[in-house]
Amino acid sequence: MVFEGCFGKGHSTAEKLTDIILRLRVLERDHSLVLHVIHISGKRMKSSGVDGLSRGDNSEGIMAGENPLKYIPLNEGANQRSQGAVERWVREWWSDDRGRAFLKKPLKLLDPEDWFSLHEIEEARLWMPPPAAMETVISLFNEDRLTRPDIPHVFCVPRLMTNLWRKALSKDADVSFQVDVGNDIWSYSQFEPLVVMIVFPFAHVDRYNGPWMVRGTDIADDPVKELSSGFKWVGKGRKRKFDDLDGELQALWESPELRSRDILRKLLHQARKLPPVQKCLVWPVLSRVSPRPLPQATTRGGRGSRKRKSNQSTAVQKRKKRRSCNGDTL
Repeated sequence: MVFEGCFGKGHSTAEKLTDIILRLRVLERDHSLVLHVIHISGKRMKSSGVDGLSRGDNSEGIMAGENPLKYIPLNEGANQRSQGAVERWVREWWSDDRGRAFLKKPLKLLDPEDWFSLHEIEEARLWMPPPAAMETVISLFNEDRLTRPDIPHVFCVPRLMTNLWRKALSKDADVSFQVDVGNDIWSYSQFEPLVVMIVFPFAHVDRYNGPWMVRGTDIADDPVKELSSGFKWVGKGRKRKFDDLDGELQALWESPELRSRDILRKLLHQARKLPPVQKCLVWPVLSRVSPRPLPQATTRGGRGSRKRKSNQSTAVQKRKKRRSCNGDTL
């Protein structure tokens, strides 16, 4: 993943790595190409036959001439790859045990046709696009975020082509974690983890006590830490010797679907109780303002008067500089 990120930036702190990136960029320019560097799992490499060249095996998978997209599904979203399991899991924790949706906004799974008509959709957005389309999705999401700041978003995207979207989306996401392979939500056959990001509304609207920004608080950090450790422990084959997860939590994570549902439901329940933005944000911001006196308003004068005053002060400073050591004017 290091080279994928460096290629996206266009440089690296390592000189040799930067030389490789430069050669690839020159190749793009000379031949009018668009190159994508994609990090894939080592197990996917074995399954697709990419490593056959190093083993001298040219008769299987990609090395035999088969289509690479058959083994690297850049054109398939998480819901399509999981046959609906990811959508069912998200809908379970988006509503509480009484069936009430978060902020009374049910989730709508966005199809490509919905991406360009978001202004007509009042429900919360559930994004599960193919990784290859994420660059377009991020642009549409940014526009929708500005026009409808009271709408929450949920993203579930396989960890592929991350240089096109992960950094940009992380700036807006309040909650971000990975679902490792090896459970009923995301099976071992998916190879790469599933990236889940939740974007809460950041605008205060009438009769709404939602979060201004949950990211960086204990409300978000504690659940993210347990979710990341729990899914990793399950993906490692439920090994008991896992430092980030004690024995009691390991017993709870025997059913990762139920445990993650309970954690995320608790997170959304706490998010409902956060104070309005006027109380939780404005006063702390104002308290950090320096106690300098405000400039006094004048009834006369404008740009011209300020310019004359500045010229006068400059002339005084020049006269002070032109005095001798005895105090006499030079």
